[in-house]
This record gives sequence, C-alpha cells and structure tokens, in this order.
Amino acid sequence: MESLLAFGTALGLVAFLEIGDKTQLVTISLATRYPWAPVLAGAIVGLVAATAVGAAIGGLLATTLAPWLPLVKVAGGILFIALGIRTIVQALRQDAKAPEERISKRIRGAFTRTAAFLFLAEFGDKTQLAVIILAATSAAPVSVFAGASLAIALVAVTSVLIGAGLSKVVAAPWVERVSAVLFLAAGVLLILEALDVF
Repeated sequence: MESLLAFGTALGLVAFLEIGDKTQLVTISLATRYPWAPVLAGAIVGLVAATAVGAAIGGLLATTLAPWLPLVKVAGGILFIALGIRTIVQALRQDAKAPEERISKRIRGAFTRTAAFLFLAEFGDKTQLAVIILAATSAAPVSVFAGASLAIALVAVTSVLIGAGLSKVVAAPWVERVSAVLFLAAGVLLILEALDVF
C-alpha cells in the first residue's frame, strides 16, 4: 500500500546511505572535469534509473541476483580504477588540443558518461538493496521510488556543487589529480564492498 511513511523512510535512509558513498565520489570527480549541467542531469538519470530497477524488482530479484552482485561490484571497481589511472596518464600528457576542442568534447560526453558510470556504481549497491527491501517490505514501490529518487537527486546536486566548486578554486592540473584520486577511491571501495570487507 503506497504511503507517506514509505516515502519518508526511503528519503531519509537513501539520503543517509548516499552521503560519502562511492557514487558521491564519482559525481564529485566528474563535476570537477565536466560542465556541471550535463553532469547533474546524467547523475540524476543514472541514479534514478538504478533506483527504478531496485523499486521494480522488490525482494524477489534480490535473492536471484545475490550470487552475481559481488562480480558486478568487482567489475565496476576495476572500471573505476582504470578510469583513475587513465585520468592520471591524460593529466601527465597534457593534451595538445585547443581549449575550445576540449570543452566541446567534454560537454558532449559528460551526460552519457555520468549516467552510465553512476548507474553501474549504484547497481547492487547498498542503496539499491535498501530500495529493494523497502519496496518489498512496505508493498509501496511507487512511494519508495519517489522518496529514494528525491534523496539521490538532492545528494547529486550537492556532489555537483562540490565538484564544480573544486574545479574553480583548484588549478587545472590538480583538478585532474583530484578527479583521478576520487575514481581510484570509488573503485577500491566498490571492490572492498564486493569482497564483504565492510
């Protein structure tokens, strides 16, 4: 039964779980490298899509996917670590393209890249699992989806503001380094989570 209680529970729990999570680190990292608007839009689309999957499958699919979740997390962690290393290599190379070319290329790929990375990071995450459990136990998937989506949108806005702020106060070479470190940290956290270290 849809309810305000299920909405409020999902809003509070998901907001709490997302703060300091790897998805927030990835969002901050992307916002340091790309214009804020496509990053924010991509973050919301990617995270809401993952939340929709969680709300739709409820508790049933959680038990079916349980054996595969560690593999998905390890693959995601490896991807983030590879992206961090790639960012470091690019920063060391100092791309020879004109600044206008780089800006245009960044705007085009920012939305898609952000949506894909955050969907992957959120898939099988504790937040998505919380959404699955809340949707199943409250029998209110729409309320849970709405509350969780609002929570992740608020955290995404905060993360993009942090990333955009960092890119304005930190020199360009350091932005790349900070971005790389955040990707590496997100990747390591994803792998540790998959190995049940936490």
